[in-house]
Amino acid sequence: MSQSRRTFVGAGVSLAAASALGAMSLAALGQSQNPSPNPTIPINPFPPEPMGGLPPRRIGPAERMKANQAQIKKSTVRLAELIVELQKDLEANDTTNVLSLGVIRKTEEIEKLARQIKSLVRG
Repeated sequence: MSQSRRTFVGAGVSLAAASALGAMSLAALGQSQNPSPNPTIPINPFPPEPMGGLPPRRIGPAERMKANQAQIKKSTVRLAELIVELQKDLEANDTTNVLSLGVIRKTEEIEKLARQIKSLVRG
């Protein structure tokens, strides 16, 4: 067992030494591993324009509040639907011993929507 380890380590050390010597010999000859750029290809001094040409328009506070209000209404409607579904699931199933996976998923979605609405209300 120790003989195979010695053989493995010896092979690794010799491989590392050979690669290091190869790299040093290339550097000594003045050859770099990275090829030089092709002089026939012109380099564009101007960066490309962003897609669409114009920079994105900034949204004012009034427009942002209007968009937030629409999103809040949409989220509260979905929240109310989930609560009704959760109530039906809890009434239909006996949850004294084990909760169903659907009930757990709905409660997690309700929590996520509640956090989203809270962040939208705060601005």
